[in-house]
Amino acid sequence: MRDGSATREKINQAALELFARKGVAETTTRDIAGGAGIAEGTIYRHYKSKDELVRSLFLSLYSEQGELLAVQIRDESGIKEQIAVMIQLFCRLFDENRPLFTFLLLTQHGQLERVPDGIVTPVGVIREAITCAQAAGQIRKGDPDLLAAMVLGVVVQPAVFSVYGRLKQPYQDFSAELVQAAWGVLGLS
Repeated sequence: MRDGSATREKINQAALELFARKGVAETTTRDIAGGAGIAEGTIYRHYKSKDELVRSLFLSLYSEQGELLAVQIRDESGIKEQIAVMIQLFCRLFDENRPLFTFLLLTQHGQLERVPDGIVTPVGVIREAITCAQAAGQIRKGDPDLLAAMVLGVVVQPAVFSVYGRLKQPYQDFSAELVQAAWGVLGLS
């Protein structure tokens, strides 16, 4: 008996690409079904609604990115190295899978408040790195949530400009400048 995971993955991939290209509101379940090569009703065997699909897709992708960041910085002892590794990874992954990051960037405002406690997220990983660096005396004191938001702002806002075509070159080209700016936010040089 098939478990339906291959069909669910086709739905998720088609939805991700369509949401990134057309937007969530403009994408219909019919569009998703067409992109996945399935009947529209098949979507409802996996998700109760398009809203549930969006939420599920966002949470799984957002958590995956958080876990990936956590793994990548595990062996880095200093905050400078951790920040550099995280930003370089984000820039590379943005270029490699633009639909994924476009989806996360453009849907986060309707989804972040619904992220359950206890899952690993990019925000949580950055906040934890900042908190540990403050405790070790590596960076200035300050509200770790505000500092995490400021570091993310350095990376996310230019990415949004890239999504909308204001920045045209590969995102990796900005990596060194973004790292320097994030270090500046944390009082590092």
